Formats: sequence, C-alpha cells, structure tokens
Amino acid sequence: MKKKGFTLIELLVVIAIIAMLMAILMPALSKVKKIAARVVCGTNLKGLGTAQTVYANDYDDEYTVQGGRGANTWNDRTGGWDDTGKDWSAGSNITVGASLYLLVREADVSPKSFVCPSSDQKEFSGKNDNNLDIVELWDFGHINNSPDLESPMDSVSYSYHNPYNGTAGTGSKGRYAADGTRSAAFAVMADRNPFIDDKLTNGGASSADLMPERAQVLPNPPIADDWDSFEKWQIQRANTQPHDRESQNVLYADGHSANEKRGDVGVKNDYIYTMWTNQGTLEEDRRKGFGLKPGNLISDLIPQGIGDSVLVNDAEGMTLE
Repeated sequence: MKKKGFTLIELLVVIAIIAMLMAILMPALSKVKKIAARVVCGTNLKGLGTAQTVYANDYDDEYTVQGGRGANTWNDRTGGWDDTGKDWSAGSNITVGASLYLLVREADVSPKSFVCPSSDQKEFSGKNDNNLDIVELWDFGHINNSPDLESPMDSVSYSYHNPYNGTAGTGSKGRYAADGTRSAAFAVMADRNPFIDDKLTNGGASSADLMPERAQVLPNPPIADDWDSFEKWQIQRANTQPHDRESQNVLYADGHSANEKRGDVGVKNDYIYTMWTNQGTLEEDRRKGFGLKPGNLISDLIPQGIGDSVLVNDAEGMTLE
C-alpha cells in the first residue's frame, strides 16, 4: 500500500505559516526581553540602595566615598587598586567605581549586581596580578594591568551621585556627597550618564551621537519646567543609552527604584545628569537644562546644593582637570 505523506505544496504552506507566526511573535518576544532586562536592571539598583543603607548604618549615615580627604585625582583608573597596603592619604588617581567598590568590600555585594543586562558591561572577575581575594581589592580592575583589561568602565553599568569635591584636580570627598539624610526624591544612582558613556562616540559630545536622525536640530537648552513643550526625540536624546534612549532606571534615597521615561526626576524635577545652572536668583528657582553636554572640567559635574543630583560614571580618558 502506498504511504500517504505531505506533498511539496503542503510543506511549503506549513513553512510559510510558521514564518508568518515567527514574524508576528518576534517583535513581541523582543519587547518582553527588553522589559525583563529593565526589571532586572532596576532590581539591581534597588539592591545597591539597600547595600548603601547597610553601609550608612555602620558609618554614621554616610554613603560610600573612597579616598578620604587625600588629594586624589578623579581619573579613569585607580592607582594601586590591588595593593593591600595602599595609603589613600598620599593621594593618587581614583575612579567613581572605587567609591562603589566599597559595597563589595564592606557590604557583601556581588560584582554581578553592578551589571545591567541591557548594557555592554560584564561582571568583574576579581582577577588580579597579586592573587588577592575580591574583598581585598580597591576597584573593579585597572585597564592597564588587569589580566582581562577589566575596569570600572567595563564592569559598572550605573552612574552614582558625584562623590568628589569641586576643587580642580582632586578626588577627595565632596561637600554634597550623598548620605542617608537626603529626601525621598533625591536620585542616588541610575543607568549611565548619556553624556559620559563610552558607547556613544566622543562621550555624547555631539548632537549626532545623541540622536542621529536629528543631528542638525538643537533646541536651546530649556529649563525642566519646559519639557512638556518638546518633542519625544528631544526628550529621548537626554535619556540613557542602554535602554534605547527610552528610559532610565533610577534609585532614590528612600531605597526604591523606578523606570523613568524622562530625566527630570530629581528634587524639584531637575535633570539628574547635569548640575544645577543659575536659571534663577534663588536656589529653589534653579533648574537643569537637558541635551546640554557638560564641559570637560571637574567643576562642570559638581553638585551645587544639597538637593542637586549629578549622576556620573567612569569613561575612557576621564581626567577631569
């Protein structure tokens, strides 16, 4: 008896149906994957907030700031990052990552918690030339002598309220470094600063890097109260890169994290990636513009008041002098 099977036409029809279903489902699956990554990213931030609270309980309400009052220089690498006898009072190069690394040393935080799945960063392995334990190190590697070229740029997906002061060339603790006394609306950490991001050519210096299809259009820097009058692309170019410029995860001082569609979510609704500007004569009238790249001086990224969130991260060539 002749066995009955699928004809070529039937097979082609089945394949076509499967292809159509895949075409319909793939965008939905991709969207679900992006949402899941954002959730994990936000969960990581919340965990880091809890760790900061634990640290603050042990250190008089202070959040992590490395280097003490030594004349350290904010740079893209930390000197002596694997030296157990390092003398911070002597002064050397220091990263923002070094301040966050105190959570690894003091609060039992895994390096994996510093990596957002939507970013290009990878979990810090802890490898070092001196074979030290991970809690004996001072930073997330050193781009020059780390065995796998690890560094805070490669291992930290988040920005942190600038912990250092405004004196050019120094990385000692800043006057307005974050602590446990800040208001619930104060942004302590978030996804990487869109203007200080190695993923963007020139660190986000040009409009083309921020939003290619609108490279020739630059609005005058508005104040935060004016955001509602601007187009979606203008707002998105001031968002962080890992989430396709659609949003950023933000950690607040009360310990909760949220996925925010806009960057004007600081105290008094100011923009969290640049410092206050003198838009008014009174501090409460000051607002931050968005889409305006900070300058290349350390003083361009220094908090201007107790409610001024300025979230920064390490990047290649980050010598702010």
